[in-house]
This record gives sequence, structure tokens and C-alpha cells, in this order.
Amino acid sequence: MTSPFFQVIFRTCDVVNSVHATPRPFGLDKKTLIKVCFKSLVHSLRGMPHQIIVLGDKLSEEMQAFFSEYPVTLQMGDYGNDESIRRSVNIALECPDDHWVYFCEDDYLHRPETFQYISNFIQNKGSIIPEGKKEWFKKSNYHLSKANLVFHPPDYPDRYAPQDREPFYIFHSEDCHWRQVANVTFTFMLQARVIKNYKKVFQASATGANDGYLSKRLFRKRYHGKDNLCLSPLPGLSCHMHEGVLTPLIDWQAIVNSYLAEL
Repeated sequence: MTSPFFQVIFRTCDVVNSVHATPRPFGLDKKTLIKVCFKSLVHSLRGMPHQIIVLGDKLSEEMQAFFSEYPVTLQMGDYGNDESIRRSVNIALECPDDHWVYFCEDDYLHRPETFQYISNFIQNKGSIIPEGKKEWFKKSNYHLSKANLVFHPPDYPDRYAPQDREPFYIFHSEDCHWRQVANVTFTFMLQARVIKNYKKVFQASATGANDGYLSKRLFRKRYHGKDNLCLSPLPGLSCHMHEGVLTPLIDWQAIVNSYLAEL
């Protein structure tokens, strides 16, 4: 079976340390954080058919020089957060339908096996999510196997807070478990054809960087008649590098240190 093609759209800005003023872990400044996270992304894509487009928003000369060392397409501008999201959507809309578009913010650290695990899931979807009606709701005619796959690589710890616990599907691939989730940030992956089907939703979500609106429209019906199945790996394959939301069970500092040694 042919490996999926990954179109990565990496949005980055080193002017603002954090949109929500949340401290960064391990004492990292924004420039170093971007470099470490990007290195981890490139490493995880090794051996995979892919292309990386870097959308640089008010990017410093130092960071421009850093990205120029990699085989990427660098697009520069004075965008602002909303416009950079809007531009990433426009790029995705021009991609071939079967390409897997990975919208990636610049503060997500990746494990080396990230894209291998996702690629394996995509290629083996039929055995992981077999044909047939789901069992929890006997009156439903919805088939999980027909849902569009969406991947959200981190595993946020707040999903396990007592007040937020809800029943979701869990699947098992040859690599790990995958938990259904109903909300994403602006770092997630899906096929270009799905983005085109939800073109107006994606374009509207750019205003105010409204990932809550995007999640609600994509995953609003969790069990009945839902077209999109969003999955996060267990344990997580990436980590949002903010204090308090680090993906659990992984030694992220060790991963950070391995890339710091390359700088």
C-alpha cells in the first residue's frame, strides 16, 4: 500500500513568546523553543513522503537563517495570527485531495515515531476500524469505518479531569492506542478533500483563531451521524509546550535535551 503524502504547514512567529502569556517549560525562550520543535518535526518526517511550508509571521533574521538550512518553502509576511491561519487554509485548499495536511503551530514538540504511527494507522484503517454499525447505539445507522479521519497528535491532561470525562471510542493499532476526542487546537491533520468540504468553516475559524468553533462544527455530533472521527494517540505523540498542558507519560525534557545538543 502506498504511503500517505504529508503536506505540513508550519506557522511560526518569534516576536510573541506566548499568545496566552503561559510560561514555557524547561526555561526555553521562544526562538530556542521554535528551533527544538521544528527539529523534532523534521526528524519525525524522515522516510515519509512530505513537503514543508513555513509561514513566517514577522520572522527575525535569526529564524529566517535557521529555516534556510532546511529543504522547506519559506513564505514571509507581516500576517498576525488570524491571517496566518487564513493563509494556511488557502494553501491547504490548493493541495491534491488525497494529501494529508498537517496544520502545525510552532510550539509542538514531536516524538520521532509520530508520522510513522499515523501513516500505519491510515494504511491499516480497515483492520483497525472494521466495517459495521457501532454497538453503543443500536438505532444508529452510522458506520465508524466511513468517517473521515482527523489526527490530533498531543494528549492533553485536562481531558482526564473529573468534570470533563466523557465516554469515547478507543482503538488499537499495531503501535499504540487511539482515543476519540471532540476538540482540537490549530495543530491537527486531515485530508485536503475534507478541508475543501468544510471550506467555509475553516475560513470562518481563522477570525479570532477560533479553534472552539472549528471543533464544534467538525465534531459537534459525537455519536450520531458524525462524519469526522478525531483521534489522539495514547500516549501522545506530540506535546504542546506550555506549562500545565504537557502530554503525560513521556520524558519530554529528555527529547528537548537531545535537540538542544544539536543547536
